[in-house]
Amino acid sequence: MPKQIWQAKDGELFDSEEDCLRHENASLFLVDMNKEEYEQFEQRWGVQKNFSRHFLNGFQRKEAFWNYSESFRTLADILDGKRPDLPKKGTQDNERKEVKGKLRSKQAPPKNSNAD
Repeated sequence: MPKQIWQAKDGELFDSEEDCLRHENASLFLVDMNKEEYEQFEQRWGVQKNFSRHFLNGFQRKEAFWNYSESFRTLADILDGKRPDLPKKGTQDNERKEVKGKLRSKQAPPKNSNAD
């Protein structure tokens, strides 16, 4: 019996829609954090101000690391798929259409296929 798989926008394949959506959200988060308008995207993702700058450039002092514990928890929740409310709707909605619209469901080929 064929198995259903999901393909993310970047071509990665997943066994479940949930895993595919988590991957797409995590990828979008990293793309947003790399943009110059990081403050706007930090608000969009619900992380503390300047988190992305420290996240990308490294935390130079342990105090800075600990000061962003709330943002690390938010990031973990995003990666675990526990924050379907993120990213927040706003001015950047035109860059991101509904994630489910990007998913392409495929049927995996049978395992014992003798197409020769």
